Amino acid sequence: MKKEQQFYLVDFSILPEAIKKTIRVKELLKDGSCASINEAVHKVNMSRSAYYKYKDHVASADDDKGDRVVVLLIIMQDDMAVFGRILRRIAREKQEILSVTRTKISEKLYSSVITLKTKESADDIESLYESLKEMKGIQSLTMKLGGEFK
Repeated sequence: MKKEQQFYLVDFSILPEAIKKTIRVKELLKDGSCASINEAVHKVNMSRSAYYKYKDHVASADDDKGDRVVVLLIIMQDDMAVFGRILRRIAREKQEILSVTRTKISEKLYSSVITLKTKESADDIESLYESLKEMKGIQSLTMKLGGEFK
């Protein structure tokens, strides 16, 4: 059974030194002050092993959420107008399209895999999913977001 993660907001001043240094290293890398992890850990006088021990477990509370990747698998009618409506709907939501593939799978059907990069919440992406799902000409729609299939 997988243990559920728990998160807390903690005042920076009471954190152990290793956690503080890990945060500083991540900030140096993020703002471009240091070009490599080696350079950043050296600058804050921290071992690489200590950095790697904590790096995935600390983040600023006011960090905006990182980009998420959304993958849409669509089975649609063999009609370029349907494909065009899908792309226009995604563009209207101001989502960044990373890749698009379109393949003929039968005499009358095409499959398309569209990969998006977004900062939107799961609820906002859910509304895009619902609007695409209801679109005329779409036979099937599967969305992968954060490891969950819809």
